[in-house]
Amino acid sequence: MNKRFKISLFLLVAAVIPLLLSFFHVRGKVNPAASWADEKLTTLTLEQKIGQFFMVAAYPAKGDGHMNEIEKIIKENGVGSVIWFPVNKENYLKYAEKLQKTSSLPLLYGLDAEWGVSMRMENEDRFPYAYSVGAANDLKLSEELAEMMAYECAELGFQFNFSPVADVNSNPNNPVIGFRSFGDDSVQVGKQVAAFVRGFEKSGVYSSIKHFPGHGDTDVDSHYGLPTINKSLSELMNSDWIPFAEGIKAGATSVMVGHLNVPSLDPSGTPGSLSKIIIHDYLKGKLGFKGLVISDALNMKAVSEKYGKGEVAVKAFEAGCDILVYSENVGEAIQAIKKKVESGAITEKEINERCLKILKLKEKSFIKPVKGKAYTKGERDWACYRTFEKSTALLKNEKNQLPLGDLSKKILHISIGSVPEEFNSLSDEYAPITHTNYSFKEIESGAFKPKTEGYATIIVTVHATTVRPKDNVGMPGNLNAVFQQLPTTTNNTVVVFGNPLALSNNYDFSNIHSLIVAYENNRYVQNRVAQMIFGAVPFSGRLTTAAGTHFGKGAGLDTKTNGRLKFSQPEEVGVDPKKLEEIDRIVEKAIAEKAFPGCQIVAAVDGKLFFRKNYGTHQYNNRKVNNDDVYDIASITKVAASTTALMKLQSEGKFSLDKKLSEYLPDLTAGYPMGSLKLREMLAHQAGLKAWIPFYKYTLLDGNLNPAWYVKSATGSDFNKVADHIYLKSQYADTIKKTILLQPLGTKKYLYSDLGYYFVKDIIEQESGKKLNIFLYDEVYAKMGLHRTLFNPNGIVDADKIVATEDDKIFRKQLIKGYVHDPGAAMIGGVGGHAGLFSNATELAALMQLFLNKGNYGGVQILDPKVVAEYTRVQFSGNRRGAGFDKPVLGTGGGTCDESASPESFGHSGFTGTLAWADPKNGLNYVFLSNRVYPDAENKKLISLGTRTEVQKVLNEALKTKK
Repeated sequence: MNKRFKISLFLLVAAVIPLLLSFFHVRGKVNPAASWADEKLTTLTLEQKIGQFFMVAAYPAKGDGHMNEIEKIIKENGVGSVIWFPVNKENYLKYAEKLQKTSSLPLLYGLDAEWGVSMRMENEDRFPYAYSVGAANDLKLSEELAEMMAYECAELGFQFNFSPVADVNSNPNNPVIGFRSFGDDSVQVGKQVAAFVRGFEKSGVYSSIKHFPGHGDTDVDSHYGLPTINKSLSELMNSDWIPFAEGIKAGATSVMVGHLNVPSLDPSGTPGSLSKIIIHDYLKGKLGFKGLVISDALNMKAVSEKYGKGEVAVKAFEAGCDILVYSENVGEAIQAIKKKVESGAITEKEINERCLKILKLKEKSFIKPVKGKAYTKGERDWACYRTFEKSTALLKNEKNQLPLGDLSKKILHISIGSVPEEFNSLSDEYAPITHTNYSFKEIESGAFKPKTEGYATIIVTVHATTVRPKDNVGMPGNLNAVFQQLPTTTNNTVVVFGNPLALSNNYDFSNIHSLIVAYENNRYVQNRVAQMIFGAVPFSGRLTTAAGTHFGKGAGLDTKTNGRLKFSQPEEVGVDPKKLEEIDRIVEKAIAEKAFPGCQIVAAVDGKLFFRKNYGTHQYNNRKVNNDDVYDIASITKVAASTTALMKLQSEGKFSLDKKLSEYLPDLTAGYPMGSLKLREMLAHQAGLKAWIPFYKYTLLDGNLNPAWYVKSATGSDFNKVADHIYLKSQYADTIKKTILLQPLGTKKYLYSDLGYYFVKDIIEQESGKKLNIFLYDEVYAKMGLHRTLFNPNGIVDADKIVATEDDKIFRKQLIKGYVHDPGAAMIGGVGGHAGLFSNATELAALMQLFLNKGNYGGVQILDPKVVAEYTRVQFSGNRRGAGFDKPVLGTGGGTCDESASPESFGHSGFTGTLAWADPKNGLNYVFLSNRVYPDAENKKLISLGTRTEVQKVLNEALKTKK
């Protein structure tokens, strides 16, 4: 809540308080025995009592002239309440405060907020429509949504929410109810109505179930004409009235009566809102309702075309409506009702009893208010996401095409209608996808000519312009032509972001392998549908109504998750977001102290990514860090590339940790002691190898690049590009390996070393028959959909998405960007066994999840589970290391990771300021990427501050206290 809004709301409340204090004083004395409502009733004149029954309509968008007129009506007639129509928040607060000051009694404020205040307020996030909530079929969630809507209303000073809709939408062509109804099953609608009533009422906001005696089976919109309901009393009681009965039982404060002609109830043809028979005999009699009866808007043509402005209000009041909504001639109506009282047609006792009901609501709202639970934006988002996770239905899924598994083949996404930004963004997180868009006009004109060659999977998303039955349910004409043009050789998925009734349009789905209906077209549902297609979220929804001849009521298929990371939030995993705010303080302090310019942090638990945040910039005071920026991950290459490749080979029976180096590279290692080393020893840093050799120094002459080795430009394979305008003879890679082989071996105890990985690369390339980067792409990265994890990103990744490392003053003498920071890896062409890989935090987390999933990702078994277990365990006594993987210090924990990590955890860090760590015990998957070496690799502040491990500690502590 912004500061300006808080001040405005405070002023609105402050405007009411002086009135409340004065209302306790009658004839100069305080009467503590009587309630505020009882006592106030005795002070009101007959006209003032009658004024309480009127609810005038305020349209702040019409400006000061209109609002001044409303103020005048309230002041002159003692109006009791106001219904608000389209308005922005600031204007509403300004006028709401002013009107409260005008009134001699507190005003009840109401609005139609069936899907939250966004139904009437501009620029507010929308809750799901009722038919989506009904399809989700989770009553606990429904009640929670209602509580959230109530909180939203209460925060803005609304006492009434004219919701929920209790109509059973038994007529699919209903022009006015449709998506506003929870469905066409009266029992299920009743359960939903009761849940919403409970949610509103316990949160201090009055519910109003509508539109009695039932607006669901109509083909006329009562805003424009009088609908007729041709149902018997028995049919109404056994169907349409079940939700009203359930809402009343749940404690609804009010029932709104619709402008409906129901001959079986009132043969005179009198609309329900004006019918004493319908209100007294049936609503109050048959259903036993004792609360407030509210009229539907009295300006609607169903009643306004036949009756005068004052006359219609009088008739509604006489019929039993206690609050007369949208009365257009209040003064005339008050006088007409007064005359009825004076003539004895209406007793003053009845006036007093009905007025007291309203005053008691005001007492409850303003004197003894019920404070509902406060909800955060995150909690609200999670409720909306859950709704669409549960409601979205998979109607067709030939050969179990969904969820998508192996992503190594090309995917085309064609959107029709609006461009689905959220769907595009989320799907891009899972795979490299080509997106193209066609407008409805292009579809209808026959301009749909997609280029589908080379694609294995095509996803077509259709984005409806409306969820109402009109205009073809918001769907374009000629859609069959789209389906018919899809190749029969591709896997085709169609998603309808709109009303399931759209499927009644006799579409030909024979060429469609998977069909999804998503009910709405908003960011929440687009987000979840993308995740469902890729398997991070399961399909479980069912159609709540039949969709033509293709799909009957209850249609829907289930799928299971396939191990892909789910883009989630703290609320889903039970983590308190406030605890995560400590991460902000830790990172912001580090950036302020120039430990690094910026970073990416990702954290997931049990495969649910609940924290993803970017901090700072690429280089101090320039481009902000974004999710899709790639970092040089330095030595994390050892596990994310080389070790992963070895595990893949071992899973295929092509590699063993217990073989000697000479068994794989006999010609290269012949005659050298290093040939006797086992690969397990090398990968666990137990081989007695030196830590590091500065190979680049041997290629310098007087501090500059030796022209005997380097040239400024070159093509072909004879040279490796080391940096801009720097090429090194590729044969120098042999010199590097020869230099390593000539080194004497030390004692076989733990000493971290890069040197063995120069040979690991050769083993992988020899056994796989492919270059290291190609083998990884073909066998791991592409299958997982990773497209931001690669070597040598220059020319592949946009330059502005590559984060620079060091401003090298010694070797390459330039800013290193898109070239590996490690000099040795750079000298062999950027693809090193120990360094050279670039990635972002999200994709690196996906790789770590592969290991947590025991080698499975996206439903594809990439690595043998036994192999993953072997590599991630401690290899030697007295040495904490796994095979390739780092682990916590034996006995005490900590080391590269925080002490809060379990002994079963594993991961790796990188010289550039990176860390990736996975913990099977609590399911935490944590990645931290920074460029702490910018501008100078001698900057050790990241290490001295312990930023990476401090963040990890916060995450582990947050998981310990999760709900």
